Amino acid sequence: MVRKDKHKQSVFYTVDFEDFTYDLCRYLGTSNIPAPRTKSLLKSFYNITNLLDMNNINNNKITFFCTGVAADRYPEIIKLIAEHGHEIGCHGNTHNNINSMSPENIYTSLKVAKEKLSELTKTEVQGFRAPNFSLDKYDFERLDAVSKVFNYDSSLHFSDKKEFQVWAKECPIDLIEFPVPQQSFLFSKFRVKPGGSYLKLFPSIVVRHSMIKSINKGLTPIIYLHPYDIFYDYNLLVKWNELKGIKLRSYWYMRQTQWMGLFNWSQKQKLQKVFSEFGSIGRLGDNLVQNPHEN
Repeated sequence: MVRKDKHKQSVFYTVDFEDFTYDLCRYLGTSNIPAPRTKSLLKSFYNITNLLDMNNINNNKITFFCTGVAADRYPEIIKLIAEHGHEIGCHGNTHNNINSMSPENIYTSLKVAKEKLSELTKTEVQGFRAPNFSLDKYDFERLDAVSKVFNYDSSLHFSDKKEFQVWAKECPIDLIEFPVPQQSFLFSKFRVKPGGSYLKLFPSIVVRHSMIKSINKGLTPIIYLHPYDIFYDYNLLVKWNELKGIKLRSYWYMRQTQWMGLFNWSQKQKLQKVFSEFGSIGRLGDNLVQNPHEN
C-alpha cells in the first residue's frame, strides 16, 4: 500500500498521545501526581496540525493513539482531536509495557481504556499501539488478547514485505496489522524506525533513508511522534519538585531530557523536511479492507 499525494510518496502519520510527566512519576513509584500540562499538550497538537496544513498535505486527518490516563487527565483535548476529524486509537490504559502483563490483564486493561476513549469521542475505537512497541510479533497469546478488544494493531516491526507475509500466514489471530517498519543503517544491528528518538537524535536523512528503504521493500512507512517530539519547549519535563522522594533523583531529572528536551531545537526543521517530502495516506482506521502489504 504505497500511495501518491501530488507526486509524493505517501505514508501514515501517527501520534502516540501520552502523558509523559504522569507516566514517568508512576514508573518511578512516587505518589506525587504532577500538575496537568494542558496548555503544552494543546500546543503540541496544534503544532502537528499546522505542519500538515503548511505542507498542503491531502488526507491530513491522522491517527492519535491515546492512553486511558490521557483520557482521564485531558478529556477536552481528546475530544478536540476527534472533533478535528482525527482518529482516536488506544495506547493502553496506563503506559505499561504489554509484554510485562498477563493476557488476562491486557484484555481487562484495554477494555477499560477503550470504553473511556470511545465514550469521550462517541465513536468506537478500532486500533491499538503498545506502549514502547512492547509486543513481540510471535507472542500470539498477547496478540490474541489485543484482538478481543480491537480490530487492528500497529505495534510490530518488519523490514520487508516478504517477512511480513510469512508472519501473516503463520499468525492464527484475526487482527489486522499495520507494522511500523524498521531498517538497518550502516550496520545490520542498528535498526532505525521512522520517528520518535530516531528523528530527534539523528539527522533527518537517517530517518528518510529508513523510509525510502521500506518503500523499496514493499512496506508503507508509518511515522510515529509523541507530544514532546513536536513541542519546542521544556514544560513537558517532570519538574524537580515533582520528583521529590525518588531515588537517583538527579539522574532521572537529567535522563528525561533524552526524550523531552534534547535536540528539540532542531525538531521543527527536521519534521518540516519529512512533511514536505512525504504525503499522507490518512487515518489507519480508514484502511482496514485488508492487511496492508498482504498482496
